[in-house]
Amino acid sequence: MQERSAWSWALAAMVLTLGGCGESTTLSPDGGGASMDGGSLSGEDGSTTDAGPIAAQDGSLPEADGGAEPGLDAGMTPDAGAPEACTSPGMLERVACGMCGTVERFCTAAGTWAYGTCSGEGGACMPGSTESAACGMCGTQTRRCTDACAWEATGSCTGEGVCAPGATTRSSAGCAAGQTRGLACSDACVFEPVSECIADGCPTPGTLDREPCGMCGTRERFCNAMRVWEYGACGGEGVCMPGTTGASACGMCGTQASRCTDTCTWIPSGTCSGEGSCTPGTTTRTSAGCPAGQTHLLRCSAACGYTEEVEACTASRPVDVTLVLDSTGSNETSLAADLPTIASRCVGPLLALRDVQVGVSYAGEYPVSPYGSAGTFGGGADRPFEGGIEPGTSAMALSTEVAGRPRFSGGDAQDALVEALSSLMGGPLATSSRALSCSPGRTDGGCWRTGAQRVFVVHTDSPIHNGPDPASTGLLVPYVGITPAPATWPELRTRMGGGGATLLLIDSGSTSPAPAQFDEMLTDLGQPLSDRHVAEGATAVGTACDAIVARVRTLAGL
Repeated sequence: MQERSAWSWALAAMVLTLGGCGESTTLSPDGGGASMDGGSLSGEDGSTTDAGPIAAQDGSLPEADGGAEPGLDAGMTPDAGAPEACTSPGMLERVACGMCGTVERFCTAAGTWAYGTCSGEGGACMPGSTESAACGMCGTQTRRCTDACAWEATGSCTGEGVCAPGATTRSSAGCAAGQTRGLACSDACVFEPVSECIADGCPTPGTLDREPCGMCGTRERFCNAMRVWEYGACGGEGVCMPGTTGASACGMCGTQASRCTDTCTWIPSGTCSGEGSCTPGTTTRTSAGCPAGQTHLLRCSAACGYTEEVEACTASRPVDVTLVLDSTGSNETSLAADLPTIASRCVGPLLALRDVQVGVSYAGEYPVSPYGSAGTFGGGADRPFEGGIEPGTSAMALSTEVAGRPRFSGGDAQDALVEALSSLMGGPLATSSRALSCSPGRTDGGCWRTGAQRVFVVHTDSPIHNGPDPASTGLLVPYVGITPAPATWPELRTRMGGGGATLLLIDSGSTSPAPAQFDEMLTDLGQPLSDRHVAEGATAVGTACDAIVARVRTLAGL
């Protein structure tokens, strides 16, 4: 999409105010509909960014004929025939429209909004609309379209039939004594005769056996005293009749064309369509539906739409948390044991906080003797820093990332945590380090959101090269012979202070001088010593996580 230059917008504003003989001409809104959030766009991770000057692809302004633009629903303005007022001529913003799309609007010199074309609509329906949908065995169910443009069931399934299409059985109903006939379930979900009545005798009264029935199921039949079979209900059936085609569930509440196998199960034969916007039970924080500057936490419903409000709209102070895991050999056993607790007691509760996102990266060691090795430990050479994933809202993404985390070696008692933290604060990246991959708009080496408070949660058991030396005013075991020179604590302290970063430590069992070194770092940053948590074992790690969550809650102003 081409950007409209400031000059073209200025020219457009002039054209809008120039009419014949002193008259003014204005563009009226085109009547499309949407909720508006003060010019912010909500991303999938719950973040908001100011809309930039994005023009229509052909560079044109909306027609001034009062007609609705293609892709916009009626009702964008309170009165489709009346201009919608705006207060800042020249302002350009993008707002919601249609089926969860966005549209650009421009505040004209006459103080009315001029709308472009709604684009990016990815929803399945218009918010607020309702309809009846098929359910169960030929029943119907009311459903409504959520704010996420996904269908959500609002009533119970009613008017169902007695069977699933394709099911079969035998019955004596309508037959002479001693006879039965085959019945098959029709597309209307009722049993209909499919064969003539025939003698259905059995030789030995009291005989009980099982036979195939329906959709790969079985049923009991019993030989009664009249030597006629009596049939039980068909059980253990599959989901379809072999050889038939239909639609099966897929993805996030979507459907896809499928065919039924000889085991009465569906095999996909088409693409998944009509999906919702989320996986049931997940949460997101968004500004959609809230006043400007506020967000709320929504939970994904069973209909795959973010419709269940967990927390009401409130003013937000975004916080980005990055777990920094010491991935050297000495810390591996403790880290592996602690990660499940960190996931349940740190990550989960942090992601539930308003406008808090969590990422992960790794600290290691330089692959230079005697500090580290270019050899392997679990498959990789040493690195002083390796980026994982940027702060986000997906616990699953974090879990997947940590499961494949690097395993470093390290050759001496100290590690390269100062270098790792410096890299995350935007310092120069060592040639042997691996950078974090950042989404557009994220800043510095840690991929921080603009304006977010930065928090490091470090899990380590080792003292730190180039960190403060508790026994002197110098550095602890400074690196020698590495080019370019590694970061030092005074440099990192300045970066963290200027970036408003907070350091929280999970000490997994370090020995002297590490505890005193950690405390000096906290003191230098103006933080309380309670931000270091000695945590050996699941119980202690859980307690440390509770304190960390409480600390972040305070930082977020919650």
